Amino acid sequence: MKMMVLIGLLIVGGSWWPEADNALAAKSSSGRGEKEFIHAREFERVIISELDRQYGRAGHRVSVRIVFPKKPLPTKAGKRHLELEKISGGARTGRRSFRVGLYINRQFIKTINVVGEVKAEAMVITPRRWMKRNEVFSKDDVTIMRVAMPSLTHDFILHQDEVLGKQVLRSLPPRQPISKAMVDDPPVVRKGDRVMIEVRQGGLLVQAIGLAKATGKSGETILVENKSSGRKVMGTVVSAGRVEVGF
Repeated sequence: MKMMVLIGLLIVGGSWWPEADNALAAKSSSGRGEKEFIHAREFERVIISELDRQYGRAGHRVSVRIVFPKKPLPTKAGKRHLELEKISGGARTGRRSFRVGLYINRQFIKTINVVGEVKAEAMVITPRRWMKRNEVFSKDDVTIMRVAMPSLTHDFILHQDEVLGKQVLRSLPPRQPISKAMVDDPPVVRKGDRVMIEVRQGGLLVQAIGLAKATGKSGETILVENKSSGRKVMGTVVSAGRVEVGF
């Protein structure tokens, strides 16, 4: 009878002692818990965080796609922390290499070489229409759009206030990001303009009609000619049509 029971248990795959299934399950579960994996999204997070810390600006969006390692990396179980080593390669976008330190339970384990494709976008100010050289931007001439950045650092204008009232230094096509080097304050006095020459000393103000012999912005020094005397003097542009000459 006992032999028949034993044979029956073997046929149906049962265990001949009551706790065998529980012991096997516990061993299997323990084995699974000892192995964990580092996934690409973890590398992405730590790289993006550091790039944002160093180069982040309002309106910017940085993304990273991990090229290597492609498969999840097995590692020991424990509280895991990834730390990016000093970034080399500056602020350029495109394919870049990174060195990531792996720490488990606050103990350094190893350095992992990671390759990622870095991309950056930003909301920038662009012309709505062709802007000719020396034209001045008005509110209707500009719009804002998201564009891909060649670098995490740039001098593109991000706010309308930085471009409105500025003069274009060279022709600009529509939808092209405007850099700070492309615009400047417009002159308030142009060569040949009729100006008021002012001389101040204490509470005394003397004025004379003059002729601008050069173009100048506010604060710049230009040559002016006194229409009455024909004398030419250097004066500071104060505002449109006004030049102040030192006594």
